[in-house]
Amino acid sequence: MRNILYVLLLGMIVCVLAASCGGGQARREALLDILSSTSTDGQTDFARLDSLEKVAPDADEHERVVRRLVRAWLTTFETQQAAPDSVTAPIVDYLEKHGTPRERVRALLLHGIGLERRGNAADAQLMYQKALRLARQGGDSTQVLLCWMRLGELYTLRTELRHEMTEAYRNAMRLAEQLGDTSRLSSCHANLGRLYIAALPGDSLYDHWQEGVAHYRKAIELAHEADNEFDEMNAKYELAALYSTRQHPYEALPLLQETKDFKFRTFPDQKGAVLFSLITVFLQLDRPDSAQVYIDQALALPANQNNIRYHVYEMLFQYYQAKKQSDLVAWAADSLFHYQPAAARQQVSTQVAEVKEKYANEQLSESHARVSRERNNSILIGISVAVVLLVIIVWGRKAYRDRLHRRECLLHEKDEVINTLQTHLEEEKAHVEEVSGRLSDIEGREHELRHALTNDTELMQRLRKEPKFLDDSEWEKLKAVVDDVYKDFTVRLHERFPQLSEVYIRYCILIKLRFTVSQIAILMAVAPSSVSQQKSRIKKRLLQTEGFVFGEGETLDEWIGRF
Repeated sequence: MRNILYVLLLGMIVCVLAASCGGGQARREALLDILSSTSTDGQTDFARLDSLEKVAPDADEHERVVRRLVRAWLTTFETQQAAPDSVTAPIVDYLEKHGTPRERVRALLLHGIGLERRGNAADAQLMYQKALRLARQGGDSTQVLLCWMRLGELYTLRTELRHEMTEAYRNAMRLAEQLGDTSRLSSCHANLGRLYIAALPGDSLYDHWQEGVAHYRKAIELAHEADNEFDEMNAKYELAALYSTRQHPYEALPLLQETKDFKFRTFPDQKGAVLFSLITVFLQLDRPDSAQVYIDQALALPANQNNIRYHVYEMLFQYYQAKKQSDLVAWAADSLFHYQPAAARQQVSTQVAEVKEKYANEQLSESHARVSRERNNSILIGISVAVVLLVIIVWGRKAYRDRLHRRECLLHEKDEVINTLQTHLEEEKAHVEEVSGRLSDIEGREHELRHALTNDTELMQRLRKEPKFLDDSEWEKLKAVVDDVYKDFTVRLHERFPQLSEVYIRYCILIKLRFTVSQIAILMAVAPSSVSQQKSRIKKRLLQTEGFVFGEGETLDEWIGRF
């Protein structure tokens, strides 16, 4: 329903723009605005495009080209298939001659994406760099951001350009922060995190994988803030993969369990890979029974996913090999051979045969050794039992008498200690009660004194009897009163929570001075219901800064009262 309303509103805006700005240019800008969205809802984007096309069915050639550009862009990311040159080349040629800088940048990026996905990375890089120069010349920060992100993604595929890739994403991150684009900022952090997943032992990034964890944690936080479930769940899934590759299954498992249903629903063709990840983690946890649930699901996948079956049996082969379970090793080896690609079966067959023979020999040797160990152990056990029995007979009675004597002494000492502790406990209890009474008296006198101080001024007396909307000078007097009585209350509040606005500080002053809700409403010139809303917002701001600032069930008034 929200999407329908959005489309209708967009149509109204376009009609107004068409009437006031000559139509064509305004509609082309509105078309490009579709691509500026960071939404992952492709259906909504196509609906917006269709709505804009219906506004001007008899559009000129320039607008029709921009429409084809937008549709090709949306289709590329919806289908994950590169647009053919027959589609992109005419768009680029036309807009290079007649398009605005913004249109030309988008056309170059679209063409570059097609080249990249068809394996022509060098030409794609040239397209992206050309688009970057044009975007910089036009001073369009959003377009520059897109260019840096495309370059970063391209460099990710080339390990020799890791430095360039990192620099590209850091440039993109700076722009995303300036533009407040949390969704794209999240994507940058996730892309940097992938470097650590791909790193191999010996690579400097491999040993510093916790930096990758930090990138993914930030990506998850930003995606959640932007209400982008797609990026949030993907970042969690990739973080689980990073934990798993570094042998941290306890951290990986909850992330996989949280994201598996989303991955199954969003990417059904990746179900095998998700199941494989779950199997890996459960085997790392040495929980083969739990892994079996997902092994069964993986083995039930369609026959066109035999590669998943192969990897499952390969994993089981390695697991049982490490556990020295020779019978299960042989079973996994047979299954591994069955699903091995035909070209490599001969080699694998030889390896499997060697493994089977190895484990058969080891099992036979172990059997002989076990018989010998059992015979020797039986002799040693017989001798040991005889010696132990002899010691028990000779020393048993004496030890029993000594033990009884020590027990009697210990019981006597225990009774004396208990009596002493009870005496001390009663004395301490009486002392605590005495101190508690004194503290209660002191707190009562302190409360009375502060109440008297805050009501001693002529301003406070007047406001409590006849509250009214305060001017700035009166606010300064109130602030001086509360800071004097409550040890720089507003100063401490500003230092601890600098994000609180002056309006929120004033609410806190009134709450600290124990004005009622109705009095606060008059003093702030708002409705009483608005006072409750403002209190809720203040509490939320405080929690954003310090997640555990409030006690369990504690209200804002109670917290301010003790602050």
